[in-house]
Amino acid sequence: MKKFKLLMRSSYLIVLLEIFYYLRISPQVIGTHFVSDNTPDSFGSKYQLFLWELLILIMGESIILIEKDWRVKNKLDNLPGLLSREYRLLIVPIVITILAGFMMFKQISV
Repeated sequence: MKKFKLLMRSSYLIVLLEIFYYLRISPQVIGTHFVSDNTPDSFGSKYQLFLWELLILIMGESIILIEKDWRVKNKLDNLPGLLSREYRLLIVPIVITILAGFMMFKQISV
């Protein structure tokens, strides 16, 4: 379980590094909502990029809590390695990290 928590929480660090990179290169005002033809119709502060960190933090801690409860319920909490179920759950923050990077780039390139 410790390895699963470490891998899940490392995704928070990756998104945070992405945010700091995009904060350096972004203008003060970024697009926050886009209509169907990819033009922004709402703008906000560049510090709204931290909402991506909040999203992945809530999602990751929820997955850790659910997985910990599942391991205790099935009496698998003493296993040292990752289960196949946990490998599948690690795909979720990886996909969100990639999508967050693309969305942040789109927000600052307006």
